[in-house]
Amino acid sequence: MQVNIHLAQIYIPVLDTIVYGRFAAVQLSEGGQPQLALLGRTLLQHFTMVYSGHTGRVTLDGVP
Repeated sequence: MQVNIHLAQIYIPVLDTIVYGRFAAVQLSEGGQPQLALLGRTLLQHFTMVYSGHTGRVTLDGVP
């Protein structure tokens, strides 16, 4: 699938963080996906992500 790429800044209030970069405009809901967003390398490269398989909880550590 081809998607549009946008230069953007995204503010994440709970992390008090602004991330600048190129983001893909992916049609998640139109494809039947329940997620509102996908977190990819553009965002996650600034953090340490910890996933608990037992609880399903994800935490992010660090500030860009």
